This record gives sequence, structure tokens and C-alpha cells, in this order.
Amino acid sequence: MPAKLTKAEQTQRTRRAILDQARHLFATKGYAATGTEEIISELGITRGALYHQFGDKLGVFKAVIAEAYGEITGYIRSKIEPLDDNWEELIVGCQAFLEIAQQEELRRLVFVEAPAVLPAETLVEFDQYGFGLLHESIQIAVKERKLNTIDAEGFAHLVNGSLNELAAWVAQSNDPERLKMAQQLVETLLIRHQN
Repeated sequence: MPAKLTKAEQTQRTRRAILDQARHLFATKGYAATGTEEIISELGITRGALYHQFGDKLGVFKAVIAEAYGEITGYIRSKIEPLDDNWEELIVGCQAFLEIAQQEELRRLVFVEAPAVLPAETLVEFDQYGFGLLHESIQIAVKERKLNTIDAEGFAHLVNGSLNELAAWVAQSNDPERLKMAQQLVETLLIRHQN
């Protein structure tokens, strides 16, 4: 006979189930077409459990998007960890971010639904860690004299804005050529400022 779950374990299990169900619905139907009743109906939980965990549907959505940003950072890290040259990490990391825009679930959640539902400040908060990685890499490139720019932080914002726009453009199509073009464009942007 399995051990009885503690209250904290039950709460965590309920939270995880809500997030998984909501993520699937938000990614397949979109935020506007997904109701709270639909999120909880298959889970056998009450609306009160959802509200207790997240406050409301928007709270669930924010939690789903926060996790999605965490996955993006993890994906980028997995691509750059085998590398030992900061310049190569910078280029590969930027290109890996663009690859996310053609990963079906994340594409819809991060590049279609999130900008339509959440204020820009919230998206900036979610992207702080990813932006921090980019900024740090650019600072190192400047320090190593591999990147020529008048301001490392400003250049990090320039690259980050370019990446977000390119990713939104890539997300509009399943065409792998569009992804390759976007990756070449960001590499060209960086190389043009290389010492």
C-alpha cells in the first residue's frame, strides 16, 4: 500500500496537474479560448483549488509562461555548455534562442500568446535571466576584445531586441529556411561588431 501523501505533496501534485493541463490548452487553443472550467474538468479538482494555487486564469498563464522561459534558458544552456569559447557561446546561444521559435508548444506560448496577453514589463521580468546571460557574454566579448561596441549593456539590449523580433518572425512559419535566415542575420549582426 503506497504511503499517504502529505498536504504539501498533495498541493504540489495539484499545482503540477493544473500547470500541465493549462499549458496543453493554452498551447493548442490559446489563452482566450481556454476557460478555467476546461482546465480543471479533467483533473477532478475544484475551481477553488485553481484559485488557491494561482489566483485566476491569468495567474495560471503567468506560471505557465514563467516555466516556458525557464525551458528556453535550459535549452540555450544545453547548447552552449559543451563550448569553451565565449564568442562561440554568444553566437550559438543566440541561434539556439531562435530555434525555440519553431518548437511547436513553446512557439505558441512564448511568441504568440504571451505578447498578446501579458504586459511588456512582465515579459521583460521573465526574460531577465536570459537577458543576463546575453549581457554577461557580451561583456566578456568586449573585455576579451572580440567585440567592438561603444556600450556593452546597450549592445546587449540591441541584440536582445533583434532576437525577439527575429524569433517572432520565425514563429510565423514552419519553414526551416526562415530559421536559417534568422540565425544567419543574428550571426552577421554580431560578426559586424567583431574586432
